[in-house]
Amino acid sequence: MIKKLFIYIYMGFLLGLTGCGEKNDHATLHFAISAEYPPFEYQSQGQIQGFDIDLGKLIASRLGKEAVFDNMQFSSILPALITGQVDVAISTITITEERKKSVDFTTPYYFDGLAAVFHKETPIKNVAQLKGKKLASQLGTTMQIWLKKNFPNEANVAMDSNNQAIEALKAGHVDVVLMDGAQAAVFSQKNPGLAYAIITKSKDGYSLALKKGSILTAEINHVLKTLEAEGEIEKLKQKWLGASI
Repeated sequence: MIKKLFIYIYMGFLLGLTGCGEKNDHATLHFAISAEYPPFEYQSQGQIQGFDIDLGKLIASRLGKEAVFDNMQFSSILPALITGQVDVAISTITITEERKKSVDFTTPYYFDGLAAVFHKETPIKNVAQLKGKKLASQLGTTMQIWLKKNFPNEANVAMDSNNQAIEALKAGHVDVVLMDGAQAAVFSQKNPGLAYAIITKSKDGYSLALKKGSILTAEINHVLKTLEAEGEIEKLKQKWLGASI
């Protein structure tokens, strides 16, 4: 009898540990990000910050959780989400029909335009001027997909990050870098010899991506609707985007 009592107590102890672990898991919300997209997510003095970071923290807080950000290459984000390594992805992710086949999306929280970044002395003002140019974009982005579709015969280069693409532009290895408008504004400000122009408006906005069938999708949609109604998302736009919005 004593032996059985000891076994029950020991099993209860193990169950208690398991319960604690599950509670800890439920207390956090893991976001996949790629901190190379100022002003949405980037590193400054060893800290990750930006529009998406603040938004992720707000969402997690409204869900009673703590936000944890897992920084990785952009091309790794959706695979990490699909395999369950993270709960949510938030990294200026544009909704596309192809991506919808693999993940679920929340309602959009921001709309941007497709921008061309170039040397000031060789401006690009419209899509037609991309013809015959050496074009760069980041691997796995909608810009890379757009270039493949609209300029399949041009010299298209896909790079691991927009930082690399901008360095290639400055060195003369490419003529134009394609990226989102808000990011183009930041890179142009940081590099006086460069400028940018919005060459087409996006019909699909930035959204949070989740694993197919995740119950979090509806919960986050509710939070986004509340934050929009309360003016919190507008405050983030003013804080991080200012005159560029």
